[in-house]
Amino acid sequence: MAKKPQKTQKQFIFGTGALPDPIDKRDYILDDFVAAAGEIKIDWDKGYDIRNEIGGDIFFKNQCSSSSCVGQGVSYYGWVKQIIEVISKYNSKLEQIRSEHPSDVNDFSAKSIYSQIFLPPTGGAYIRDGMKKLCEWGCAKDSDVPSNKADGSTDEDFMRDKSWINENITSIASIFKGKDYRTISATSNMDLFAYAIMNNHGVVGGVYGSNNGTWSSENPQPPIDGIGWGHCIYFGAFGKDELGKFIAFPNSWGNILGKKWYSGAPNGYGWQKLRESYFVDGGKYIFSPWTYTDNLNNNQEDMPQTNVKIIKDANSKAVGFWCPANNEDGFISMARNYGINPPLNDDGTLNWDKVEIQGTLTLK
Repeated sequence: MAKKPQKTQKQFIFGTGALPDPIDKRDYILDDFVAAAGEIKIDWDKGYDIRNEIGGDIFFKNQCSSSSCVGQGVSYYGWVKQIIEVISKYNSKLEQIRSEHPSDVNDFSAKSIYSQIFLPPTGGAYIRDGMKKLCEWGCAKDSDVPSNKADGSTDEDFMRDKSWINENITSIASIFKGKDYRTISATSNMDLFAYAIMNNHGVVGGVYGSNNGTWSSENPQPPIDGIGWGHCIYFGAFGKDELGKFIAFPNSWGNILGKKWYSGAPNGYGWQKLRESYFVDGGKYIFSPWTYTDNLNNNQEDMPQTNVKIIKDANSKAVGFWCPANNEDGFISMARNYGINPPLNDDGTLNWDKVEIQGTLTLK
């Protein structure tokens, strides 16, 4: 019997992690809002990267040996959605806002999600439960509920601890509640998966893996010799390079010390890539992908109060909505907040020819 790998810079001990969601016919399905698979046009050479859209990178966390990946993936996704809104508020990119308004871009806490949804006794969680918690409860800031100890490490007991819960943190977390979450039938359709990433600022989903020595590299390989664990990931990019098509995500163990760092830092790769090999055989290595629609959650007094546009998508049944946005990215994001899937050009910009502007209002 093979020995378990030791915890080193090149190989990690992985926990139970993510579990496939049980089938629930009540789930919202994103496919209802997506064109038929044959009509999807993905420019893999051009690709998409959420870092380009927000003008900065995610602060990476290390889940170490804990099974808290669902908390990590979901909190990354919630944070990205909040950043889209903050960018609209200041009409600036992330790095400038980090410098001028750091409190507005604080990390979201993986622990605040995971500690409320983990499955005893072995740990791990359903991704659906994480998305539901994000929508119905919100997410605490990492400064209020740290996901790592003072020395940068973390473990399962630390991530399960709920002694942090109090009325004040719960109240702040509720500001960041989302609108809804939708599953998508894209485990064997890489184009549809990429489409969902591009049109929803990412996807959170599960992948199967094993301790095959590739998860500390840029290109993790599927567990062809046997599945060892399930892992939850926030996918925020896709593209094509010399090895072919890929979807990309922040590495959950990039720095063994657990310190925050950007891609390109030592001791591992920043964003890792899954290849077409993960989408073979009916998508047997990918499970439970979800998209997320955010609510407007900045305080209204902080938002622009004039020239509020009402938009109607000519191709949907949506009636219209108020849109206090400073730029097109914010406009598109807020359209989705109100249940409108805005018509886009192939390059992801708003197709104004298919949008009907009904008028403008001033908020009181």
